[in-house]
Amino acid sequence: MKQLKQLKKGDFLAFALILLLAGGIWGAGLGHSSGQLTAEVRQNGVLVRRIALSGLSEPVTFTLTGSYENTILAENGRACIRSATCPHQDCVHTGWLTRAGQSAVCLENRVSVTVVSQGENDAPDAIVR
Repeated sequence: MKQLKQLKKGDFLAFALILLLAGGIWGAGLGHSSGQLTAEVRQNGVLVRRIALSGLSEPVTFTLTGSYENTILAENGRACIRSATCPHQDCVHTGWLTRAGQSAVCLENRVSVTVVSQGENDAPDAIVR
């Protein structure tokens, strides 16, 4: 049976550096936008409804019809496609949308729900020319 190599001081230093970097990346991903969250609901590319999610006191539920039906649910700080009559149900399985940039899409009914931030940090990350 082979013996394991002895760990050296540099191995511990490398391990600590990896943990530090992983923690930094994880912490950066937890940053919440400082702006107000809003759900934008579109059907056929047209904005149907905009719901302010931040500070929502009561749940908002409504249904969009088309080839199929999608029931949208919005609560304080989150939104989802709660139910749908489409065959694949991918839109429902997406679950709760809680951060800016997240979206749920029902391709069959051409419906999308996207969470956007209405804050001071809404500037683009980069501009390509």
